[in-house]
Amino acid sequence: MFSLILSFLISASVVVVFRYINTKYKPPVLGIYQQENKNFWPKFLFMYVVLKLKQLKTYVSRLASEYGTGGTIHVQEHDLELEQKFNLGSFPKSVDAVYFNGLSKEGDRVVCGVARRPNQACDAFLYLKVKDGELLLSPQLPDSYLSQTPEDGDDYKVQGISAQNFIPMRTWKVSYNGKMKSRDNPDKTVSVVSDLTWSAGWAPFEYDTQISARSTARDMAREPWSRDYFQLLQKLHQKHYEQMGFIAGTVTIDGKSHEIHIPCVRDRTCATIREWRNFHRYVLHFIFLENGDCMAVGSVSQPSILSHLTIGYVCRKDQTVCAVDSCDFQLYQHGEHQILPKDYGFTFEAGGESYVAQVQVFDEDYFYIGKERDTKIYERWSDVIINGVKGVSCVEWQYNNV
Repeated sequence: MFSLILSFLISASVVVVFRYINTKYKPPVLGIYQQENKNFWPKFLFMYVVLKLKQLKTYVSRLASEYGTGGTIHVQEHDLELEQKFNLGSFPKSVDAVYFNGLSKEGDRVVCGVARRPNQACDAFLYLKVKDGELLLSPQLPDSYLSQTPEDGDDYKVQGISAQNFIPMRTWKVSYNGKMKSRDNPDKTVSVVSDLTWSAGWAPFEYDTQISARSTARDMAREPWSRDYFQLLQKLHQKHYEQMGFIAGTVTIDGKSHEIHIPCVRDRTCATIREWRNFHRYVLHFIFLENGDCMAVGSVSQPSILSHLTIGYVCRKDQTVCAVDSCDFQLYQHGEHQILPKDYGFTFEAGGESYVAQVQVFDEDYFYIGKERDTKIYERWSDVIINGVKGVSCVEWQYNNV
């Protein structure tokens, strides 16, 4: 009996090894998006353990600091460290960017970004809409490459657009003073003065420490590994965090004042290398539901290190913030050749719960980033339904502008 079982195990092992050796390599979809190949599961398990241990080490370190020096003090110091201006140094592609994106079901919209670059260059833009009014654009759009003046210093400030931090991870001042043009009638300009305050509604989501280990390990396990791969991964690393909240204040258009109060996400990115040509595509959904929940979910393709990366998080009314663990939104199935769908859906999981998303686009505009128009970004305002709950979303679709 024992010899029979042993013979069976040996035969089964030979078959498994033979099938493993002869498994054919699956080429990348469209030559870009890597697939799961025969080494996928060992690579996934290895990377999952590494990422979980890294997250555990960070958690224990912060917990020890909080109990050792006083929790409130430590948290404030950590917030201050995250919010401080990034030293662009002598790196020609370094970046320090802050970004706001919000909208309401009543029609109010704010999309504002200021990215500091070396030599007082900036990528900056502003979209404003007040309820049933027309969509207004900062004058330089669709181009966003601008130059700061000496008066702007090293602030997030250029040509009337200004973003200023008041309390780390709590409030930012977002303002504009100048002319804006109508999207539907570019020859028409209006005088705009906006005085807005962004306030945090949830704790920040730090991608370095909070991104899903399961999802990230899965995405990394698809890629071909080598020493050069991990060195490049480290070289292109960037500090990135997002925080859901609200933006409120007054927008005055040609002397007529309007009050707005809308849900809004704040995004911050700092890196010694931000080369837009490295990004093939990304699609990011910023979602605000009628029940008070907010969420961000999307996919990024940076083929040199991660041809497909699922990112995102869910902010619930009870103040919990949990990472997106999986999402079936595949970039190659949605608008790969810039034929963007206006009605689509996908599913994702976060915090042990499954979500079904339906997206219906009702308006959009696009602009370019970079002196040479390196990348093209579509802002797409949409109605959404998540598990039967209605809401609105601004979805960013980015393409390498080749």
